[in-house]
Amino acid sequence: MKKLLGILLVLMLIVGSASALAEGSTVTAIGSGTVTLVPDMASFSVGITTQDALITTAQTANAAAMQAVIAALTALNVAREDIQTEYYSVYPVYDYQGSAPKVTGYEVSNTVTVVVRDLASLPTLLDAAVEAGANNVYSLTFQSSEQNTAYEQALTAAAQDALRKAALMAQAIGREAGDPLSITENASSNVFFAQRAAYSLDSSYATPIENGMVTITAEVTAVVSMK
Repeated sequence: MKKLLGILLVLMLIVGSASALAEGSTVTAIGSGTVTLVPDMASFSVGITTQDALITTAQTANAAAMQAVIAALTALNVAREDIQTEYYSVYPVYDYQGSAPKVTGYEVSNTVTVVVRDLASLPTLLDAAVEAGANNVYSLTFQSSEQNTAYEQALTAAAQDALRKAALMAQAIGREAGDPLSITENASSNVFFAQRAAYSLDSSYATPIENGMVTITAEVTAVVSMK
């Protein structure tokens, strides 16, 4: 009899624990939101690399070339505060053909980042930088002045998407979603997508540029109770 009562007690505890677990269980869902913008700004990096047997000569030539590039850009209405030094280096150039490496000269590199607030001038600015002496142009990216607002909209959409998915998953197992217990912001990203004929160029421009679209993405993780 005592053994039977013990078994019944254990069964009651198991059933009670399972019931409490069911009532307190949760569902976790990841939601995403996306907002697409037409860019109204851009930036690119432009650099000068010079070499000479004398380090001072290489530095002097590099400085003169970079001053010419900056002058060409500012002459086309780029503000000085929109030109920022990104990278500067000086290092020796070696000749490895002999029994031991030998320094034959020095290489100097100077790179600046240029913010472009008038996209119509972008092709002209790129060409002007190269014509002024730049021998490195890269990292062309597009942005929008509305990206912060767009991210807030994407974040709201991501939270709604996560809650919707949580409700669907709860429904799929015969349950009902309850109150959200937590909503956590995950990674965000700004993605440039090229779009054909997104930017109409005048025939006088030598460098064809397409500004495409900027896509702002937000992601959240929601933990929702089930009942």
